[in-house]
Amino acid sequence: MFAGAHPGNDLRRGDTFLRVQQADGDGWRTIADDGDWSTRFRWARAGRDGSLVTVTWDVPPDTPPGQYRLSYLGDARTGAGPALTP
Repeated sequence: MFAGAHPGNDLRRGDTFLRVQQADGDGWRTIADDGDWSTRFRWARAGRDGSLVTVTWDVPPDTPPGQYRLSYLGDARTGAGPALTP
C-alpha cells in the first residue's frame, strides 16, 4: 500500500492504472494491466484529501522466469484547482 492519486481525477479511459512489465532487452514490455484477471487495483481514502493505493499481481503459474516490475499510473489534483499532475 502506498500514497497515490484518486482514480476519479482521470478515469484513464483507453489506458490503465497499473501495468505488469517484463524486462525485454533494453526496455520493458507490458504483459498485463488492470484489465487482467491476475491484477488488482484498490483505492481507499486516507483522511480528507489523501488516497491509499494497493496494486497486486497474482503471478500465473506459467509465467516464465525473469525480471518484472509493477507500474502505477495516477494523476494528482493539487488544491482546489482543476490542474492534474501525473
